[in-house]
Order: sequence, then C-alpha cells, then structure tokens
Amino acid sequence: MKLTITKQRMTAMLMAFVFAVVIYSGSASAKEQHIKLSPESTVAFANETVAVNVLYDANGGNKTTGIGIRIHFDSKFVENLTLSDVYGEGMIGQHYDPQNDEKDLDGDPSTDKFIVVAWAGVTGNWPVFLSMPGSLAVLNIKLKKEAPNAETLINVSASAVAAGYKFSSDSAKILIQ
Repeated sequence: MKLTITKQRMTAMLMAFVFAVVIYSGSASAKEQHIKLSPESTVAFANETVAVNVLYDANGGNKTTGIGIRIHFDSKFVENLTLSDVYGEGMIGQHYDPQNDEKDLDGDPSTDKFIVVAWAGVTGNWPVFLSMPGSLAVLNIKLKKEAPNAETLINVSASAVAAGYKFSSDSAKILIQ
C-alpha cells in the first residue's frame, strides 16, 4: 500500500510539473510588438512643443514584417503632431493630417484625433538596422496657445501588426501649465 501512495504522489507531482511547464512555455512564447512613448510623463507650457520618443520592441529582439501605428491625441490641447528622426528602413506611410477618432480606436474617449505611421519588411526581417528596444521616431507635440492648465494623454493603437503578434503600448502624459 505504501508503494501505491508513493506512485500516486509521484504521478500527481509529475502531472503538476508538466502542467506548469506547458503554462510557462505558452506565456513565454507569446509574441508581442510593443510601442512605448518616452518619457511617460512630462510638464510643458501652453504654446510649447514637447518631444517624445516612439520606442519599438518585439519580444526583446524578434524581427517581423513591420508595424502600423496610430498616435492619438486630444485636439483641445494639441495643435499638431509631427515626426522627426524617423527610422527610414521600411517606412511605407505617414499621414500627418489628423483623422477623427470616431470609433475610439485607442479606447480613450478623451482623445479625438490621430495620425498614422507604418513600416513594412516583406522578408520578415524588419527592422534590420534597429537595436531593440529602439527609436522609430521622435514625436513633436505642439500644444495650443490657449491650452488650459490640464493633463492630456498621447496614446498609441495598432493599425497593422505582424502576423502572429499581439500589440501593446504605453501612453505619455503631458501636464500643461
């Protein structure tokens, strides 16, 4: 009888171990493309232009077929958004004319406009020359002259993600004084 209990315990422990390995390997292999705006928080004055880095990472260094992003803002506070120091490899589109965010694509009702930027690498080896995490661009945020003392968010949503990847992003907060 003692041998049977030991076998049952061994079997239970082995099953628990296998279950843990399967769960861990599933979460470790989840593919994700991530955009982070940096700094995450900054203070600025009305009529000032704020520079924020648009940083990209894909599971710590994976190469993909590219990414398309929307950069969302609140037009009550932001006059316009432009990009500088743009990573040129695979750049396929930039729409600086703000579009209305009628479908609330970033899930934030406080933002009402967005611009679109996209990169592609048809060989699946994009980005070739960018160490990750790396800067895709510098986002220049021109605040309105009449912007009140308030807080506003700049958010990012995906317009296109590489096949088999999920998307995540971190927003930037601007405290206007």
